[in-house]
This record gives sequence, structure tokens and C-alpha cells, in this order.
Amino acid sequence: MTGNIALSIADSTSTGPGPPFPADAPNVLMIVLDDLGFAQAGCYGSDIDTPNLDRLAQRGVRFTNFHTTAICSPTRACLLTGRNHHRVGMGLVPDLPLNFPGYTGEFPRAAGTLAHVLRDQGWATRAVGKWHLVPWDQRDSGPFHMWPSGLGFERYYGFLNAETNQWTPNLVRDHDHIEPPASPDEGYHLDADLADQAIAQLRQLRQNRPHQPFFLYYATGAPHAPHHAPTEWVDRYRGRFDAGWDAWREQTLARAQDLGVVPADVELSERPPWVEAWDDIDDERRRLYARIMEVYAGFVSHTDHHIGRVLDHLESTGELDETIVMVISDNGASPEGGPHGTWNVMRQYVKTQDREPIADEFAHIHELGGHRAYNHYPWGWAWAGNTPFRRWKRYTFEGGVRDPLIVSWPGCPDPGATRDQYCHVTDLMPTVLDLLGITPPATLDGTEQMTLDGVSLGEVLADPDAAETRTTQYYECWGSRAMYADGWKAVTNHVSQFHPDEMELIVGSHDFATDEWELFDTRSDFTESSNLAEQRPDKLAELVALWEAEAERNQVLPLNDRAPRANAEHMRMPWLSFRTVHHLRPGDKVHELSGPMIFGRCRITAGFDGGVAANASGVLFEQGDWVNGWALFLHDGHLHLAVNLHGSEHRLAAPITAGRDLVAVDLSLDDDRLLVELRDGGEPLTTGTFTIGGPMGPWASDGAFLTVGYARHFPVSDLYQPPAPAPSNFTGLVFDTAPAPEFDFEAELRRAMRHQ
Repeated sequence: MTGNIALSIADSTSTGPGPPFPADAPNVLMIVLDDLGFAQAGCYGSDIDTPNLDRLAQRGVRFTNFHTTAICSPTRACLLTGRNHHRVGMGLVPDLPLNFPGYTGEFPRAAGTLAHVLRDQGWATRAVGKWHLVPWDQRDSGPFHMWPSGLGFERYYGFLNAETNQWTPNLVRDHDHIEPPASPDEGYHLDADLADQAIAQLRQLRQNRPHQPFFLYYATGAPHAPHHAPTEWVDRYRGRFDAGWDAWREQTLARAQDLGVVPADVELSERPPWVEAWDDIDDERRRLYARIMEVYAGFVSHTDHHIGRVLDHLESTGELDETIVMVISDNGASPEGGPHGTWNVMRQYVKTQDREPIADEFAHIHELGGHRAYNHYPWGWAWAGNTPFRRWKRYTFEGGVRDPLIVSWPGCPDPGATRDQYCHVTDLMPTVLDLLGITPPATLDGTEQMTLDGVSLGEVLADPDAAETRTTQYYECWGSRAMYADGWKAVTNHVSQFHPDEMELIVGSHDFATDEWELFDTRSDFTESSNLAEQRPDKLAELVALWEAEAERNQVLPLNDRAPRANAEHMRMPWLSFRTVHHLRPGDKVHELSGPMIFGRCRITAGFDGGVAANASGVLFEQGDWVNGWALFLHDGHLHLAVNLHGSEHRLAAPITAGRDLVAVDLSLDDDRLLVELRDGGEPLTTGTFTIGGPMGPWASDGAFLTVGYARHFPVSDLYQPPAPAPSNFTGLVFDTAPAPEFDFEAELRRAMRHQ
């Protein structure tokens, strides 16, 4: 960089630094959809309208033999690092990272990401949407090495968890938790917001750097549950699915065969016994199941529309033709709504009781997709969404791991064509680098890099008749295992413990020691319908041995099929700190990781400078909402504690005396009962018992914030309307989760008023 340095600058010479980025280099746009099945986009045979995915397919090629890991975070880890997920510590979702190398939820520094490589090569790197690669104990305020900024992205806007309420998401901008820019009543929806942010960031880049290439990672929260969409998008599908999932599979297969994404001689895999035949379902349930699928279809089309807005922006600037675009789904369609679907999927995630009555679902049919619902479709639609394959998300049968992949790039030789070669999500990072002419670096930031597991698909993109560049791949997801090698595939019949309905109804093994392996010749058996294990024990033994070798190389063991909460004895959460006392002031917004956790007893005291006014109203604290949450609030001079467990509200209220400086609540959690006592000053007011049917929390799947002195978006109880500010003389709260002593009014008042 320097030339000759002399005593004076006048006598010194220098050479310039050279261009900071390559001239005329393509941009990269990577679109990641969540839980979209193989057959749920129009260009793969669906009757769900996806005109923007279809137009990308017409500009590029569709892969018919692309594979993922069967679940979200591991697929994203493979996508961004080019390495197998267990090998980089993301063997499962990072919501409960474990003390085993394949499951820490943290990438080793030797596993540099595509964003890191491209940033160092001069690309502007931006990430928008779902992340879900941060260990649970690092999501409140860092450390940030697994946040987008720590993995090569210069800007980020989105949400860190597996899912979020599309109407009221918990958002992050760069390193800060923020509120959405508008309310649901003002028409806010996350799909639109993500597109707005992506376009705004691209416009800002071009205003300052008109020629710098960019890498935009655009990861929608859709169509993962909750399935939320504006009514006008849902109603366009009214009646579309009345014929049911059996007929829909047949029609979809025919369309897929016409499009060439499924061979013409393929027949549907059999309907498994745990999925009801549509003809055997009564009319009332058919109406429910069809409506909840209409909501899902509207959600998919709404998402596609906003993807189209980003594409339109690039087209209007003339950059779409200069951009490598990849669209993937991270796994097969999701069965997590159970056999009947649910208006509130949080009940499925934390279920500790019997299946909810179907009458509850009928009662909420008119709320599906809207502000009061958190819905997910029945697993019959997930099975259909993966037509023509077996099974669904979290299983290593093709229905879990075979997913859409669309690639559009400058110079595509045969727009609108298909590619049938076998490939895996780890192949996408090396493919992008190959198309950009970048050699994977040996070191990043001084750290020697691990070898890539992926191989470039460049030859396959250039030539539809090219030989497969990948010939083997292992799979493991929640105990389900598979091994692919040269067209042969071995798969276990293992059923995970993730979902009670699956444990009860799906036929298979629940014990690794008794798991059976099935064997398929995938080149002649597209749908894994003919098990050849008995005819070819030699081939099966070869593949099982190969899986065991790959498991050793990639840190797959120990196998884990438990529900997340069952792994607590192995949890790896060094950044999680427990406190028994929390002093909170009006205006505080506390992440669930940093706030009070109720395991047994709790005392909550609230102070007022000068005493409570007659008929006072307002929220003292709120966490969650009417789908799932709890709140302490004043309403017309009464103190109310409301607990809304999965849509069922429990509330205890009592009048308080005007002029009191202190109100309090004592809680005692005993199995599925919550004992509540409300206090006015130091005097007991009333007691009650809530039968809550399980633990208090998690209040939201995206990390519910506790707010003090105000409500956020949707209320826990309809007795107040957000923001419902607390009285101006409210001084704050004390949460004490230690064993509660006898009530000492003076001591409690001092604690509640400590900030005055």
C-alpha cells in the first residue's frame, strides 16, 4: 500500500489501496422460507398462488432433488457455513443448547459464514427476518458472536427466535430490541415490514454505494406458525380445500407431473393410518380443517406478494438481472398442529395434559388467522403439503428433508427448466462462491478454517445433464436418522418425543435400541414406498455402517429425541443468571431471560406515591397477551391479576381502598394449581385458585417481554386496552421469588418506594 516513506510527506510516495470491491460483481439474494412443503408453491404443483416464486422459477431453474436437515436452525447453519450442522454445533435448535459438541448452539470460529467471506471480499451484507441461531441465554443482550453482526452481517432487522406473532413481533434492529413501527390496528404485518426494511436498506446502500455488490439474506417468518394473514388474503381461498387432503394430493401430483418436477410414472405414497381419510371425517370437522388450510394458503400468498415487492424493487433498478437469487424452504411442511390443527399452537408446544377438546377449535373458527389466534393447520395438510412423499418436518424421510430450491442467476442457459441431480443445503455456500469466482479462504480473521462439506453445483447449473456432484449425505434430526449414498437411502423408523400426539399415534420405535432401518432405492422408488431391507441386507448394513462413520466424524452423538424441556440436566447456558428479587420501574421492558421466573412462590408489591386514587385504572405489569400471558392491573378501583393460559383466562379481583400506598400479590405454584392472594396495603383482600394445567410460561415462543406501567399490543384481559398506562404516581414493582416470609407492611413499602 505504501511506496517510499521519507522525512517529509513532500518527498514521500505512496500507492493507492485498490478498489474495495470487485467491479460488476453479481449481487446475492438468498430467500429462506420456513416450513414450506415440497408441494406448496405453484411452480412445484400447488394450487396456492405464488406468482413471484413462479416468476423466479421461470427466470432460473427448480431443483427436484434438493435436501435439508428436516428442521430450521440446523438447515440455516448448513446454508450459511457450508458445513454439516452437527459439525458446527447446531445439531438441533439452540433454544436449549447442550453440553455436547454437536449441540452447543454456537459455531466454532473455524466455521466462517458466507456473509463473513463476502463481507471481507467487499460485498455489503444485510440480513432481514428470522435468525434462530442464537443460544437461548444470549438473546436478551448478547454476547453477540452468534447474532447476525457476529457472523458477517453488517445490518440486521428481524427476530431471533423460532417464530413470532406476525401481528406483534418481538423485533431486533442490529443489537437492540425494538417495537414494531405500527400497530395491528394500523394494519401492521411482519411480512410487509420485512419487505419494507429490505427495500429501505437496498435503497440506502445505493444512495451511498451505487456500485457495491450486496448479499441480502431474506428469511421470512412464514409460513411457519402462527399462520397469520389479512382477511382479504384468506378469503380468496374460501372453498378451495373443501374436497380435503386426499383429493388435494392427487390433484397436486398431477400438476407436479405436468410441470416436470415429479416423474410421470410416480404414484403417491400411501396415507399412513394416523392421518384420517377425508371421507371418514364428519362435516363439522371438515369445515374446520378446510378453513384452517384456507388461512395457511392466504399466508403463503401474502408472503409471496411481499417477496415480489423486493423483486420488483430490484427489477425497477435494473439489478434483478445482475443478482444470483436462491429460494429454499428449510424443511418439509410442519405437523405441529397435531391431528386436528389448533387455534393456539402454544398449547401444542407446552402441552402437559390431554388433547384439547375439538369443541375449543370450533369455538375459535372465526378468529383463525387474526389477532386473537395463534393457529396451525392439522397434520393431514402437512402430509399433503409434502406430496408425493412420506412424513413431514423433523423426520428424515423425504417428506421432512426434500424441499423446494429455486436458483436464478445471470447467464442461466435454460430458464424455466428443472435439475434432478441430488444435492444438499451445504452445497449452496460453495455454489455461490463458485458463481462469484471466490476461492473459499483458508483463514478468516487469523483462524484456520474447517473444510467445507458442501460441493459446488456450478456444473449442474450450467448443464442439466451434468453428473451429480454430491453422492453421499447423512441425516439426523431429533433421533430420526438416514443415510444416502449413490441413490440408496436407509432410514430409521424412530418417532421422537417432541409432540405427544406423534408419540401416541405414529407407528414406529421410541427406543434407539429397537429402531429398525428401512432401505430404499430412490432412483426407482421416488416416494420411499418399497422397503428393500430384507432383500438387500448387505446394502443396508453398508449404509448403516456409513452412517455410523459419518456420525463419528460430525459429532452427532449422543442421540437426542426428547422434548426440549426434558434436557435440562445437560443444558449449556452460562449466560443465564437467576435473581430472586427484581426492582422494576415504570417504563421498564424486561426480556423473559432477565425477568422474574416463577418456579414456586412469588410476592409482587406495587408502590404509589401518595396512595392509589379512587377508581384508578392502568397496567402495573404485563407479560404476553390474550393468547398466553399474565398481567396485574387496576380497573375501576379494583386490583386484578389475570392469567391467560393458552387462551383460557383466569382472573381474581378485589376492590382496594383509595389512598393506599401499597398493593401486593402472593403466588404459590403447586403442580397445575396457582394459589393467589391479593393484598390491600398489608391486609389480605381475597384468595383464589387457578387450575392452569401446566407451567406458567413460556408466555410466548419469541421471548415475551415483561412491561412495567404499560401494555404493549394485545392485552392479556379485555378489561384494559393497550397501552393502558398506570397511574402517574405508580412508583414501581418488586418481584420476590424467594420463599415468602410473613407480610411485613413497612418493609414491603420501603422496597416498593425505594426509587422515590
